[in-house]
Amino acid sequence: MSSENSPSRPTTPLAELLELTQQFTPHKTPRTVRRIVADIQSLANDVSESQSAVKRKLADVTNQLGTTRQPAKRRNRGNRAVDAPEDVENPDTVEERVRKAGRHFVIEYALFLTTDIFDILATDEDPEFSEDTEFQTKKSRIQGQLRDIVALLPADARAFRDQEWIGCSFEDGMKGMRSSIHTRLRSESLSLIVTYINRFFPEQSATVDDFDTSASRFAAFKKLIGYQSATADAAAFYSHLKAEVLYDGYDGTMNVDKIFRGPLLLIIYVSIIRGPSGAKGLFEGNSKLPSAKVAQRIHGIKRTLPGAPASAATWLIWFLSADTQLGYNGEGDETGINYKKCFEAFLRQICDGLRDDAEWAISLMRHWDEVLFPNAEDSLGQSTFTNQRAIDADIEAMDAAFRAAVAPRDDSPEPGPSNQQPQSSPSPPPRHSPPRASQPPRTSSNAPPTTRSTTRTTTRRRRR
Repeated sequence: MSSENSPSRPTTPLAELLELTQQFTPHKTPRTVRRIVADIQSLANDVSESQSAVKRKLADVTNQLGTTRQPAKRRNRGNRAVDAPEDVENPDTVEERVRKAGRHFVIEYALFLTTDIFDILATDEDPEFSEDTEFQTKKSRIQGQLRDIVALLPADARAFRDQEWIGCSFEDGMKGMRSSIHTRLRSESLSLIVTYINRFFPEQSATVDDFDTSASRFAAFKKLIGYQSATADAAAFYSHLKAEVLYDGYDGTMNVDKIFRGPLLLIIYVSIIRGPSGAKGLFEGNSKLPSAKVAQRIHGIKRTLPGAPASAATWLIWFLSADTQLGYNGEGDETGINYKKCFEAFLRQICDGLRDDAEWAISLMRHWDEVLFPNAEDSLGQSTFTNQRAIDADIEAMDAAFRAAVAPRDDSPEPGPSNQQPQSSPSPPPRHSPPRASQPPRTSSNAPPTTRSTTRTTTRRRRR
């Protein structure tokens, strides 16, 4: 038989051993038998060495597994706590509370950040910062947002605020809240909001189908949000000053006494804070805080802050626009409307108005609280706030009277009827003049400085 037709040589040790043993026959010479035995012994030695090598390799791998650091968990929006320092207790819980702060920030304070979240949180608080000039420069705006964010962060997260996992968690909360509001307005609350559109703008004859596409929204609502057609001298654009939905009765002019009072703004905001059905009966005084965990209950929202009408106006313009997303950078994907600039302009005007005691701004906050929070004890609307101060003054006077009634007596004999002096009742504390723009009184320049992270008195925000 030729070598070409011979079976191939076995390749496994067991097969080779089997082949060698089969060569033992009675007809083999002693020399051949010795050669076969030597081959078997050599094969056995090779197998033994191979097994020893495998054992050594296994031991090496085992040792490496014991000393090599396990690969880090993949970073994702669902697990920022993996990057928390080891000395942070319950990092998962801290992460969720930071996300909650981000969601709260979007609802009451700002839809967008002035700059990158990491740059804001890494910034030191400037002791010379003044809220009166907050909107004049980007640097001062960063200082204002920094103080808002730090005040909202859980206390055990503030020490780590400049770490990436904290910034990412806060930003995740903001993004998640904006996404939820997208869904709330154009899906969950849509049919109810449409009924209010037809109530206040009956000429619209709006339907849910008008919101199906960008083209249908543009055709149906462009006039309500201030669309100005192109002319021979100018391209088409959106004028927010001419957005009818922002006014409580638009008369073709920029009327400061009517702007930000449009009823649809209140409908939008209450849908955000009280859930899909929160707007039912709003203007009849029948809108109730649901027992479910809605934003108003979760974040303890009890009054109107300037960020509320500013954000509601921005959301309303987006809601009726051709844009599909508000956009992370604040720019509409279809219209090109810069929602970030729009929101900042609205917020600045409201805050400056309150700071300057402008009657339109004070009346605006009072109007919002009368509709949304009729029992607000610290409304930024002046009259409601002043009434509360009067109540507080009466309570302080009563407390003083009761304290005087239990004051310790001396050991001197009680005076007789002839020399008994009439006891004067304690004077009530002096009545203060109404605070600026119905704001809580600012800290006196002679008073010890306070940190913004714990106390912030402002025309725009008063911590609860």
